Amino acid sequence: MKKVTVIGKLHQAGLDILFGHGGLEIEQFADPNVAFTRASITGADGLLVRTGNLTEDDIAGADNLQVVSRHGVGCDNVPVAALSARGIPVTIVGAVNAISVAEQTLAMMLHLAKRVPEYDQAVRSGAWELRNSLRTSELADKTLLLLGLGRIGGEVAKRAAAFDMTILVYDPYLSAEAIAKVGATKVENWQDVLPNVDILSIHLPLNDATRNIINAKVLAAMQPHAVILNAARGGLIDEAALYHELSGRMASGGAGIDAFENEPPAVDNPLFLLPNVLLSPHSAAMTEESARKMGVVSAENVIAGLEGTLDPDLIFNRQAIEDGMIS
Repeated sequence: MKKVTVIGKLHQAGLDILFGHGGLEIEQFADPNVAFTRASITGADGLLVRTGNLTEDDIAGADNLQVVSRHGVGCDNVPVAALSARGIPVTIVGAVNAISVAEQTLAMMLHLAKRVPEYDQAVRSGAWELRNSLRTSELADKTLLLLGLGRIGGEVAKRAAAFDMTILVYDPYLSAEAIAKVGATKVENWQDVLPNVDILSIHLPLNDATRNIINAKVLAAMQPHAVILNAARGGLIDEAALYHELSGRMASGGAGIDAFENEPPAVDNPLFLLPNVLLSPHSAAMTEESARKMGVVSAENVIAGLEGTLDPDLIFNRQAIEDGMIS
């Protein structure tokens, strides 16, 4: 009997697939206050990882490990290089969470443009005169810069186009023709257009090249009213630099943040003090619909990995494994 260790709480639909498959021993660490044990990984044939950070040391003794299934599309919490070196596939769930994350991105955009939290509180506190402050804005004709046009970025572009926004895209892997299909214009150097950008939305993986890609230099080049959105990965934004700008020169701008450098973030994070910052607990993908689909696909992936029937398009480190085989 093969063993699958599940790290993090999984939607019941995913658990039903695992327990209903037969021939599998399932060990689950669903309580975020109870850490997984290295022994539970050492004896595993398959890992399904939703939360927590899996290290190279954690998998060093897992001699039977055949597959690591990520509950999502980001893989910065698993040791991809070490797994690739051993020829172990790391799988992702594909596009199943793209709509949920795109909708969250647009929700943050609208909340900040219309100052929804502030105006809601004004009514509740009797500050009706705020309606005459003219502090809100339209999305129409605003310039949106998307860093990355993958599955999620593409869904954001489609929705932004419906608001009659001017959409710019930086994605070195896509042609201008492919980007034009979603109503956007390709830019070769995204930092050159920053002075003209009203809203910047990040849709990138976290790696050495993208860590703190939004830093003090980038923020200093943006307009005072600009808005930064991150429903991708924590670590893409230098949070100290963001606080410095949003509490000063960019006080008329704002940020929508769903992913943080450290999760959960410390309760004394200075960004929490700013009224022009909209926060959510890395929950953009966690709608009922998306959680169900991610649970199902991640469960199906771990089973497929054990049975040798993986969908190549869902193998995150496919190229690295193939390169290793060639060398």
